[in-house]
Amino acid sequence: MTSYEKIYDRFLQKITDYKMLDLMDTEIRQECAKWLSSAIAKFRRCKNDLSQRDDELETFTVELLDVEIEILSTLMVSEWLAPQLNSVLYTSQFFGGKEERWFAQANQLDKLMTLKGNNDLEAKKLMRDYGYQTKLWNREET
Repeated sequence: MTSYEKIYDRFLQKITDYKMLDLMDTEIRQECAKWLSSAIAKFRRCKNDLSQRDDELETFTVELLDVEIEILSTLMVSEWLAPQLNSVLYTSQFFGGKEERWFAQANQLDKLMTLKGNNDLEAKKLMRDYGYQTKLWNREET
């Protein structure tokens, strides 16, 4: 059995979010659970059945491989980035002043988009390599 905590720890190593310092542990776990749920939905070709889990005990009923934990935590980073990227701060212009604010806003949005794109690419590469490895493992078993 693999606990959600193991995946959360791997995810939290990948990000720096000072807003989380103001949250209680239960609130952080609730947010992580949401991101994990979305990550599970995006990891479609997992050798282990990710639907075999107990959300109350926060565990998978199977033992996940390290690479599966890495893929889930990387997908969680994308889920964590998405609301920041879709923030109203980047979709509406600030009034009252200099163009600097708009350029700074656009620059920040561009950097976030690049960061998310790079993270998504990393997740795809991990899933691709994992897919090749599991096919090799399946051939060796037969």
